[in-house]
Amino acid sequence: MALNPLAPVTDYQSMLNRICWFTSAAALGAFWLLRINVPAVDELLAQMDVGLETSEGKSLPVPGGSLLPALAVGMVARVFRAHSHLGHWLGIRERFDIEVILTELGRRVGIDTDTVTDEQWLEHRYDLMRQSFYQFASSRSPQIDEHLIHQALDLWSWFWVGLEATTVFVLTGFALVAVQAYEVGLATFGGALLLAAIGLPLIRLQCRGYAIAQVKAILADSSREAVVRNAFNSLGESYSPLNRAA
Repeated sequence: MALNPLAPVTDYQSMLNRICWFTSAAALGAFWLLRINVPAVDELLAQMDVGLETSEGKSLPVPGGSLLPALAVGMVARVFRAHSHLGHWLGIRERFDIEVILTELGRRVGIDTDTVTDEQWLEHRYDLMRQSFYQFASSRSPQIDEHLIHQALDLWSWFWVGLEATTVFVLTGFALVAVQAYEVGLATFGGALLLAAIGLPLIRLQCRGYAIAQVKAILADSSREAVVRNAFNSLGESYSPLNRAA
């Protein structure tokens, strides 16, 4: 796993690496808050603190009781793809795919997307995305400008970083309130939600811009446009609401 969390994101694995490191950093802050506000937690985690001897014979304290659990949180979140589960539970990626990518693709190839219901979009979302978007805009075998793909991945990585960090601090806030550290708990909870409410929509807006740019790049080629049109039309044959615009 790459050690530089700020390294350019060029594929899904490098995105996971960035998310992992920043989730670990958020968890480190969370454990610090817990240790200074909950004596029992500090007493437990202090057993993992160590001291490093310097060349001058001085002992340099290393908060292993915070670092090790924080790294564990980051690794668990990476292994189990926490960002993906959160995005699914909250409907983030599904709504983006439907409201931005598929709607834009459909309109540009003459599909009357206003007649398609949410249930219908959700039913066919996976097939449409695979046939009309991912086969052209995949980082593994891109058929459009790679820069657009990398920029989109980079922005999405920051979105998921923000979402996982928000989750970490919201849970920390709940934990602090549960042990009656009300002031710091509510501040942590409210601060995390406030930053998320401001930051995440701004990042999503930028993601939208790059997604539309990718759609335009896909449809700039007549053969790709034909593939996209056929993908929508093939579903429309057995799915009447996917009608062509008049």
